[in-house]
Amino acid sequence: MSGSDRVSTAGREAGADRVRRIQMALREDGIAGWLLFDFHGSNPIARSVVGMISGPEGPKTTRRWFYLVPAEGEPVKVVHRIEPGALDHLPGRAIVYLTWQELRDGLREAVACVPGSEPALAMEYSPGAALPYLSRVDAGTVELVRAAGARVISSADLAQRFDGALAPEARADHRRTGLVVNGIIAAAFGRARDLVRAGSPLSEVSLQAWILERLAEEGLVASDPPAVAVNEHAGDPHFATRPEHDRPLRRGDFLLIDAWGKRSAPGSVYADYTQVAMLDSSVPDRHASIFAVVRDARDAAINVVRRALRAGTPIRGCDVDDAARAVVRDRGYGERFLHRTGHSIGEEVHANGVHLDNLETRDERRLIDGTLVSVEPGIYLEEFGVRSEVNLLVDGGEAIVTTEPYQREIPALLA
Repeated sequence: MSGSDRVSTAGREAGADRVRRIQMALREDGIAGWLLFDFHGSNPIARSVVGMISGPEGPKTTRRWFYLVPAEGEPVKVVHRIEPGALDHLPGRAIVYLTWQELRDGLREAVACVPGSEPALAMEYSPGAALPYLSRVDAGTVELVRAAGARVISSADLAQRFDGALAPEARADHRRTGLVVNGIIAAAFGRARDLVRAGSPLSEVSLQAWILERLAEEGLVASDPPAVAVNEHAGDPHFATRPEHDRPLRRGDFLLIDAWGKRSAPGSVYADYTQVAMLDSSVPDRHASIFAVVRDARDAAINVVRRALRAGTPIRGCDVDDAARAVVRDRGYGERFLHRTGHSIGEEVHANGVHLDNLETRDERRLIDGTLVSVEPGIYLEEFGVRSEVNLLVDGGEAIVTTEPYQREIPALLA
């Protein structure tokens, strides 16, 4: 059966609609075209944008393919003779190549279809590797495209629009999952309270296993196990709960739980939260004061997005990071905030959309409708660390924290 025979009418209509929307975006942004490229799954952004099905139902793609969507006119496919139907679900004429020389010539022919001398074509390329999350096209392929007569520019904002923004049904899926994950974290704190109060054995690893069981019971999967961190372990921003450094949970301990999950069905979207608690009858002043800084930084990030959306002004990931980081810096803990304020969330817990980052990278992509990000500032000390993570969704012109109420103070679980 050929690739053409496998493509349904609905699939072709979806592909044509996708191309129409891309062309509208290209015209709005004044870009000549978007040149999407993949080799052996090296560019998940391109595969997502073109709607390429993965698994046995989708096309087998082990050779290089290009799909050029011009701002005006008919798209062009450059596909290998072994896999001529790889892009059959998309409109446009196909240039079929076999040899590397034919690939080079086919690219020149495709680029020549775009009006102008050295037309600007967007690719998953980031000048200076400023956005490594976006940098999916290797330097040699960029050189090949330039030699074909094009000027390569970054597809950062296009990729955010077509791969980093959730459809309405995905937003609803995230919110349903968020309620479940949030409930499991609350139950985990309750279990820690009850077992510690009773003097029963409990450790980071055993509580992690309990959380994993609850996630599985709810039909959720996770890319990695949740983090359960006590005292100085919470001071490690990327602490991984493992048997070799397992710690018991006892009265007087500070406890951090970071858990995430999504449904196992295709297209499901993650929820990802971090909360903290004190296994004692009261919260020490030092812990409470550090949490207050983190909470205020988190809320500053949320509020800067809300103000921008209500004013109708663009807001970038780096701007949101600046707002949170300023709070932490002004309170004297700037050197202890060791990571970006937040990451993109989608079908992967760390997805390819805009990140709230002006530290590790300068992410100038805009938060647009359908953007879902974590907001999780943290302060990490030798004896403990505090992080407070919520998920923020841009939906209908509003910035919504998708599971409420969210943490305003450290609970004393044994009070």
